[in-house]
Amino acid sequence: MAFVKFTGWYVGCHPQTHEVYADETHGPGAWETVTIVPYKQGVAISFNDDTGQLAVNEHSRKLERRPKGDLGGWGGWWRISEDGKVAAISDELATVRLDVEGYTPPPAVKPLHLEQRGNEFVDASGNRIVLAGVDMFPALRFFKDGGPEALKPFFAESARLGFQVWRVWSQGSKRQNNFLDLSPKEAGYYDAIRPFADLCNANGIAPLLTGYVDNQDVQSPLGHWSELGKRLVGSKTLLSGFNQWTKNQQKDSSGNYVFKPQDLPSPGAGLIWSRGSDVDDVMTHPKGAPAGELHATRQSFDRALMDATASPPTMRKPENGYGMCWMTEGNPFGDSNGYSEQQAWCLGRGYSILWALAVFHNRQSQFGQLMTEPTAKCAAAWVKGMQL
Repeated sequence: MAFVKFTGWYVGCHPQTHEVYADETHGPGAWETVTIVPYKQGVAISFNDDTGQLAVNEHSRKLERRPKGDLGGWGGWWRISEDGKVAAISDELATVRLDVEGYTPPPAVKPLHLEQRGNEFVDASGNRIVLAGVDMFPALRFFKDGGPEALKPFFAESARLGFQVWRVWSQGSKRQNNFLDLSPKEAGYYDAIRPFADLCNANGIAPLLTGYVDNQDVQSPLGHWSELGKRLVGSKTLLSGFNQWTKNQQKDSSGNYVFKPQDLPSPGAGLIWSRGSDVDDVMTHPKGAPAGELHATRQSFDRALMDATASPPTMRKPENGYGMCWMTEGNPFGDSNGYSEQQAWCLGRGYSILWALAVFHNRQSQFGQLMTEPTAKCAAAWVKGMQL
């Protein structure tokens, strides 16, 4: 639990009156506990027993509460010292400072650079890199329901293991996947998209956001894709059109797909995107998209390892149309198959040769759980294998 003090007094917020006070001298209680979450602009401080953010009034310079997520005005962002013991309002002219107790700064994250050059990703110096991704299908659901706090342990896990991409579903139906309901029809859905992406970026993660998942149930129209793009232009976000589209796309009364991956327009200038995936080892023609995805074969480890180097040359044949190749789902780790750390390293090394991105598919983070120790060890070996 974290607490903040102003001029030596604990700061809290009364849950009924929403009054911010700084006059608690004794041990802090529930009303004084706060959550501190880093964003790109600074950190936000929110009250745990309330739905509000701690801010400073622009005119009176007094502490005040603003509704959760209302960070656009003056005095809502805070700068925090490297040791996590002092927070100051993020304005050079401001003098409001808070002492912080019980807060541990998050692990240092690798700076996120998302740039395509030809068929590869490159770093800030123009050198080729391969992005290591991991499943985090329900991350948007967690964010929409629980805010930034709900994702903190997963950001810490990814920073520790070295992942830079989360494969996230933008929608889902429990009737199909057994664990996730999420729909663009929910109140506030599109308003949550950019804050979610910005939070991920601030924590060193580029979301790989899949537009159409379980669409036979959710039935999002073609406009859903364009709306996602409109919200995400300018962010460090990768977009994927479909998850296993021939299995999961809506059909009309005649049994025809209402639209196909090839119908998706460009989501917006500067966004790197793919039309999405089909079922295992089946290609989806990119039709001019910057990237193309493949769900790799799961027949066996040996077959998957051969596939890691054999697929990209086939995908890049003129008739198949691929440029940048993304492997977004393959052999599941953390399952009864018992894949070893050595096998994880081998697959990572194989994907580092000709792919631009490869996702570590596993049974824990797939469902929004922290990895077990054996799975985490395989994840670390996978990332190590992908390093150039």
